[in-house]
Parts: sequence; C-alpha cells; structure tokens
Amino acid sequence: MKVLVSFEPRLSHDNFEGTRLRKTIKGGLEMHDVKYTSNLLDEYDVAHFISCEDELKINEIKEKNVPVVVSALYCEDDPVASFLDFKNKDGERIITLKSKGLRVLNKADLVLVPTETARDFLINNGVTSPIQVCRTCVNLARFDFSREDEKDIFYRYFGEDKNKKLVLTLGDYGGNLDGINSLIHVAKKNPNAINAEKIGDLLFSMVEKYAKTLRVRRYTHIAPKNVRFKGLLPDDVYRSALMNASLYLVTKYGPAGVVGITDAMAAKCQIISRKTPLFSELFTDGENAYLAEYSETITSLIKDFLDGKLKPTIENAHKEISQYDLSYFGERLIWFYTQLINKNKF
Repeated sequence: MKVLVSFEPRLSHDNFEGTRLRKTIKGGLEMHDVKYTSNLLDEYDVAHFISCEDELKINEIKEKNVPVVVSALYCEDDPVASFLDFKNKDGERIITLKSKGLRVLNKADLVLVPTETARDFLINNGVTSPIQVCRTCVNLARFDFSREDEKDIFYRYFGEDKNKKLVLTLGDYGGNLDGINSLIHVAKKNPNAINAEKIGDLLFSMVEKYAKTLRVRRYTHIAPKNVRFKGLLPDDVYRSALMNASLYLVTKYGPAGVVGITDAMAAKCQIISRKTPLFSELFTDGENAYLAEYSETITSLIKDFLDGKLKPTIENAHKEISQYDLSYFGERLIWFYTQLINKNKF
C-alpha cells in the first residue's frame, strides 16, 4: 500500500493545524511501515486530503480511479484547512459548511471526522459520502517534560518573565474575528497573566498580507499590554509555549481546532473553553476541562484557576489523549484505506 498525503499551506511555517495533521497522518503510517508520498505524479493506492482548497487535485485523482479520503473539521483554526463558515439567518449568526467544502466532501469516497456531532453536522448540511469517526491523535514524544532546555525556548525567544503565568489561545481572527472581543475582555480582567494570544496563528501574517487592514489593527491597539499577538512560530517555540502554559483558552463562538486542543491536552495545559456546538463531546465540564457560555464566566474560571481555587483537570485530559497515540491512529487509517482499496478492485 502507498498513500498520497496532500496538504500545502499558504505559508512556509511548519506548526499550524493543517501541517500538524499532515505530519500526524504521516507519522501514523510510518509506525506501521506504510509508504506515502506528497507527489501527485507518483503511483499510489489511495489519496488523503485535509483541505477543501484541494478540489482541483481531487478532481484529477478521481479521474485516475484512485479512492479519495478527506479529513474534515479537524483544523478549524487554520483558514487553509477549515471547512466551516458563518452566515446570518434571521438576525442570528449560525455555523455553516462552505459551499466548496460541500462539493469536496461529496466527491470523497470516505470522509473522516473527529466526533459523532461533527458527523451529524455534515449529514445535516448535505454531505452524502460515507462518513467515519476517527479521533485525531498526538505524538506524545513531541512533549518531553524532562528537557528543561526545550521548556526554556519560549522565554529565550520572547524574553518574557518566567514568574508570570502564561495563558495560550489559538485562532485565526484575521477574517471574522470570532471571539476576539471575548479574548480582550478576559485579558483586561486578568492583568497579571501573559496572554500569548496567536502563538501559532495567522494574525500578523494576515495583517501583512492584507496591508494591515484597519479592522484588524483596531483590535491590536485596544488590547491590554498583557496580550501578546503573535504570528506563526517555529514548532519548537510553539511546543515550548504549550509546555509552559498554565492554561489553554478557547474564546471562539464556533468550533475550535481539534488539532490545537489535542496538542494542549498532550502538553498538560488546563483547558478552559466556551461551549462549542459542534465538538461538545470532547469535553466533560469539571472532568477534563472547564466550560462556560459567557465571557464573564470564562473570566471568573480563569481567575479562580490561576488563584488555585479550581481543581486541575490536566491529568484526566492527558490520560484520555494518551489513548490515541500514533500507532493507534496509524492502525485506524490503514483499516480505512484497506477497505476502500479492496472495494475499488471490484
């Protein structure tokens, strides 16, 4: 068996969600000695995509009668790998599937999603291709807590004070700015924590690309000093930030990136999140995360946790994600691929 694993980010940086998922897929295959390629001109038995931006490539591969797998709704903090959008209906802002996303998913021979609610969402939004749940996994070896030099990378890179508590959040606010007001509200109420917002996201890159639009600049100017808006970072700096963070914060109103959350669980970050409608089954409030509906409640939870008033759920989250290692992920992928290849022979 040989697998085409295809994803090309718009930028060369190496650690954002789509690229992380691509690396995880390749890592899972390597664990079981399965060959893969990124070259469409190679010979391969099955093709795996993670972005609706690859529609033209998928069309070409379908003409070769090669089965196509698409992973959807894993990387919703990465605009290149996102399948979702927002629209207004009767004055209400609702989550919807991109039109291009619907076309791509209905061309796939198999769609993989991280949760049952994600599967139901796709079905309710017109996806007719077969859909299977496949929990994303993590390479636990990426987070070596015994390496002090690895943990120090973040502080050497930014020159931040080690005595301040670090709160991380991930997201692309260059487009719809989903959740940025909540982030700023939380930061103003927690002035003693560094909020290294945007570690691993596209804010600065998007500002540069779109000529520093006034819409984005307005938010960077009104943010308090304890917020650090950062662009894409090298993987070692991002991993170091996760390993030093007291908590990982999700302020978005729509679904957050599962890949980013998975890394946070593996790095033993306390997760505090707004309740998201699509992936709610990933978390149980008070067991592996703390969940809230409103910005005020999120702010209160953060303060209580940083003050030591909340029991950490870190170990439960880490134990849970540890069940989904590279070997497990590789086994699941190979099973899916084998079924498609065998079906394609007849």
